[in-house]
Amino acid sequence: MNGIKMSECKFYVDKEARTVVCVIPNRIHHKNGDITIVSAMVEDFIEKNFRFNDLDFDYALTYGWQEKNLEMPNSFMGKAVCADEDEWNEEVGRKIAFSRAKDKCYKSFFKRANLLVQTVDRRLGDMITAFNDFGLKLEQKREALQKEIESKIKNEGDA
Repeated sequence: MNGIKMSECKFYVDKEARTVVCVIPNRIHHKNGDITIVSAMVEDFIEKNFRFNDLDFDYALTYGWQEKNLEMPNSFMGKAVCADEDEWNEEVGRKIAFSRAKDKCYKSFFKRANLLVQTVDRRLGDMITAFNDFGLKLEQKREALQKEIESKIKNEGDA
């Protein structure tokens, strides 16, 4: 995903009210099918920066978001209002509204990416605990086997 383009947005212009509203739809067509723009941003960011293609990030993305009972927004809206003392310029209004909508989209991306990291961190913590428990059991079995061997050696020596 190469960023959000103004051409993909819907603009609503009200010259009388001197306002421009930009709406960025959150559902897009992506190489992985129709997904939310924020999910696509997170997936592309991970692919580009971490190359963890073998991990189930789709699960982590969904799980992290749903665990916090957060709903993914359907769109992101930015609004520009021309002050009475300023000269009306629709193109400037479009750029301001677009910038504000894009800012909301990126904030959603960072929130979602942070939840993903927290989910992966918890999973890694669980994995570390499982490995430590497994290692402890192996050590206990090794010590028990060593004691058993030492006991047999001692018993054979006493006989």
